[in-house]
Amino acid sequence: MKIESDILSIADRYSTFFIDIYGVLFDGIRLFSKALSTLKALKQAGKKIIILSNATQVSSEAKAGYFQRGMGKGIHYDEFITSGEFLHYTIKNNPEKFSQMMGKTSNTVKCMFMGNANIFKNTHLQKGDVDNADFLYVGIPRASYGAVRVDNLCDRNGVKVNMEDVLDSDWNELRDDQGRSGLAEFSFLLMHCLQLKKTLLVANPDVFAHMALDNFHRKFCPIITQGALGAYYERLGGNVVYFGKPYPGIYEYAKQIADSDGPMIMVGDTPWTDIAGAASVGMDSALVVSTGIAGEFLQRMDSSLSIKEKCRKLFKEVAPKISKLSEGIYPNHFINRFSGIGLP
Repeated sequence: MKIESDILSIADRYSTFFIDIYGVLFDGIRLFSKALSTLKALKQAGKKIIILSNATQVSSEAKAGYFQRGMGKGIHYDEFITSGEFLHYTIKNNPEKFSQMMGKTSNTVKCMFMGNANIFKNTHLQKGDVDNADFLYVGIPRASYGAVRVDNLCDRNGVKVNMEDVLDSDWNELRDDQGRSGLAEFSFLLMHCLQLKKTLLVANPDVFAHMALDNFHRKFCPIITQGALGAYYERLGGNVVYFGKPYPGIYEYAKQIADSDGPMIMVGDTPWTDIAGAASVGMDSALVVSTGIAGEFLQRMDSSLSIKEKCRKLFKEVAPKISKLSEGIYPNHFINRFSGIGLP
């Protein structure tokens, strides 16, 4: 196993780059140092750049947000694709396929938590309530006190629960270091959905994300996101429909938009979405190991292990606990960081 310094170390091997943004280019507050200059260097070298994100915003909203941070189409990337955009496109342009995926004709939706209404704008879907909606859309999960961290949880006996074991734990028994039980709140809600036999729609299959605790010092913590609720609901016996990485649909959609015949690669920070998803469509992949979700897990491992040993442990032991889709899958490349070290 070789860990390359940055994406430019392997750039000559590929003509099209699908790049995750959160954890690869962006830390939740700002773009990583030299991220823009690296994207620009790839573009100037004739590479096609497709931003491929599990964000639930439609692409126009996401592009506008990053444009304010200096990231522009044509200069730093060619296309910006989000899972929210893919979902919106499917509902609007192929409602029969969408209903087939949902398992029934679907005309009404109820948003759980904070829903992104623009996903359903100009579609046939109407708002309903929990009891009569054809399906429930899972927005960004927030407990009564806000986001739920997963790095400070203990079971009823006070034993610390590792992040990779959260999905297999009983959420009703978990508490954080302040005694709060946000996961129990989610469990209660999901049990109610199960009793109503509702299908959940998840447009961001990510299980964890980074949240800024302190913008000034750039301190972050991992929190529960939509994909975790979907996984836990499936464990309870509920039906979940996913849009986004790692599921092949969004990769095929992105490949059509890219319209490229040359060698392609997915660059991401998450084994069970970016890397597993690329493998599902026969695409090469590169894992960024110093930032994002991979960086979070690797930094928490035994410091006596080498980085190569940590990477093996991440894919052999951690990833399969979080998603069976990632069993036996490894990236083609490991890179320390995305941004080119030698760039201005």
